[in-house]
Amino acid sequence: MARLGFIEFYYSTKHKPVDKYKCDNTNVLNLLKSLEAKGVETVAIDMADIADPFKQYHKASSGPASDKRPVFGEVRGSDYKEYFGKTIPALCCYVKKGDRAPVEVFPRGDKKLGREYLIEEFLENYIGELEGRIESPEAR
Repeated sequence: MARLGFIEFYYSTKHKPVDKYKCDNTNVLNLLKSLEAKGVETVAIDMADIADPFKQYHKASSGPASDKRPVFGEVRGSDYKEYFGKTIPALCCYVKKGDRAPVEVFPRGDKKLGREYLIEEFLENYIGELEGRIESPEAR
């Protein structure tokens, strides 16, 4: 994976993440602090009171390559305003700050894993990679 230089975390202090895309926002915020200490710039954006997150939703749902596309376009029967960064937290990963589109977005479906690749799992794996620990093959 390319070295990431900037990560955005979209979450809500007023909404509980749905079980399917389980995310402990407090833990993610702590993992982001760990990444900051390793030289990766991060920002956490509270979406609780943002009425229309279209700009953020659009870059997250259409920016990455199709094999790394997140779950947001797959959520049926709901308006993105209700779930993006609210009931489904989002993690957008960039090679550098200012890039037009993220190279990775989580959560996303992973064909090799045969399930969703969740935000916390990715962050723990990436921190391990930066520390020189080998990531488990199934998580690639």
